[in-house]
Amino acid sequence: MKQLVAAYQQMSPRTRWWLLAAALLVLVFVSSGIGIRNDFTYDDVYIIQKNGSVHTLQSWWHVFARSYWPRAGGSDGYRPLTILAFTIEWVVGRGSPWIFHAMNIVLYGAVTVAVFWLAAMLLPLGAAWIVAALFAVHPVHVEAVANIVGQSELWVASLLLLAVGIYAKRRLTGQRLSIGGGAAICASYAAALFFKEHAVVLPALLIVVEAGLARDERPVWPRLVTMRPLILWLTLVAVVYLGARALVKGDDLAGFQPYIVFQALDLSYTNRVLTMLGVVPDWLRLLLWPAHLTTEYAPPYIDIAQGPNFVQLPGLILLLGILGLGVALWRKRDLPRVAGFGIAWLVLTLLPTSNFIVPAGIILAERTLFLPSVGALLAFGVGVTFVSRQIAQAQSDGSDRRVRVVALAGLAGILVAGSWRSVTRTMVWHDNERLFMQAVVDAPRSYRAHYMLGAWYFETGRNKEGEHYYRHALALFPYDPFMAYNLASQYQRSGMYAAAIPLYRWVFNITPQFRRGEGRQNLAICLAYTNQPALAREQALLAMSAGGARLKELRRIVQFSDSAMGKLPPNARTKRPASREIGSLPANGKKLGESQIAGAPEIGSR
Repeated sequence: MKQLVAAYQQMSPRTRWWLLAAALLVLVFVSSGIGIRNDFTYDDVYIIQKNGSVHTLQSWWHVFARSYWPRAGGSDGYRPLTILAFTIEWVVGRGSPWIFHAMNIVLYGAVTVAVFWLAAMLLPLGAAWIVAALFAVHPVHVEAVANIVGQSELWVASLLLLAVGIYAKRRLTGQRLSIGGGAAICASYAAALFFKEHAVVLPALLIVVEAGLARDERPVWPRLVTMRPLILWLTLVAVVYLGARALVKGDDLAGFQPYIVFQALDLSYTNRVLTMLGVVPDWLRLLLWPAHLTTEYAPPYIDIAQGPNFVQLPGLILLLGILGLGVALWRKRDLPRVAGFGIAWLVLTLLPTSNFIVPAGIILAERTLFLPSVGALLAFGVGVTFVSRQIAQAQSDGSDRRVRVVALAGLAGILVAGSWRSVTRTMVWHDNERLFMQAVVDAPRSYRAHYMLGAWYFETGRNKEGEHYYRHALALFPYDPFMAYNLASQYQRSGMYAAAIPLYRWVFNITPQFRRGEGRQNLAICLAYTNQPALAREQALLAMSAGGARLKELRRIVQFSDSAMGKLPPNARTKRPASREIGSLPANGKKLGESQIAGAPEIGSR
């Protein structure tokens, strides 16, 4: 051991850095490598596997004129470079999922090395390596790495870390940013935005670097004024991105339709913020102790606020405490200010999906903590540096040298535990059957866990099991109109028209949008099959006036009702309604996760 230490100390700083970086890549492979065996799961199925536009590079530039989710999934989101990356991977791998998972693992390794690079600018090399090593094995990252569509998180993280690193490397040494460096930052920002919208926070991160970390004797305000050209260029990049998205998606600021629960309960801004205060302890738990993980953070597992409540008090105290700590550390110098920078990074990168500013397509999704975890770990790295200095001081005073051995053993134990938890969690993402069954175990009080398992059972022909889990989901949270509509659609396709009717009527009463077109058309068909011709005729006429698409079928229902004779011919049955994702979710379904389902249940809606 002493010989290895001596050999390491004789290496040049550059060689040491790359050796440590190689060790980080080993940790990434150990913790995530098993994911290369996984299949397409959750949103992967509908965004990649069943999306024909992703299967060919012919007219590839059309990705910039298409939404992220395909039309059948609701046309939500705008991430053209993510779709282009999926297209290239599909063509190269001929549709095999392993190439997508391999790319995710490679990107995870690149992001981990980038974290090490940035941390080494701010912390001693040993502490920087610990920060990156913990990042490499952090179990909360599994959803972003093991689920293929999490690749957008990896691309954005790598590009933002590159941009911040370029800026920090110059300013931490007192140098001005070069034109080439500014161009690289703008290019990284543009690419990151077109991979995923939460990259919008980059200008704020650069301002934080300048205001708190840059080595410059001038007051803060003149330095920020010096940044003006760069900020203006970044603003122009953001405007171009928003303009392109507006041409495809309209003027929706969030990019995805709000989480279905926010819509169903018509949640006010105040209640949305109060709801998210209740989620703050979950954010911290997942960042600091991610032993328990799940794909579905939904009510009643997550409390939906209907006014102030003691449930929100712990989150409010934690949030104010974190913000106060960040401000206090910001007023100090050297390492404490680095901890303040880490807290600022955490807060800024979490804002886009926090629901504090605009409603997101999720309440909480583990993948959205991928980039914020960098800030949390940087703050932790400052603590590691402080402790290591105390240990070194104790040794110089002749104190017990076993402290260092205990500290190293503790670090090794944490890395082993993190790797093991990441491996076991990655295996859960192997296929939909395993994923949805585990979600019910992980979050038995989340209605969406039961909902998605029920949808999966229906999709795989196990209708009895599907109905059981749908009904349990409705019992847990009977305010999701899409869930009730989907169950009614399943009953209708199974010929259980009498069971479908009350569900359709209930959905129409609480959500007027379902009264238009196809919703009334489906109800009219069910009424006709249950020998209620007068009511069937009424609903068919209302569907026709609302623009129902299958006019021939509707006219036949009216004719049948007028004659009050027999059943409808078999070809009058409805085909499966198209699904619609509402969503950043979850869903990634997401969302039902980053998306929400508005027709028959599609398993990829998170």
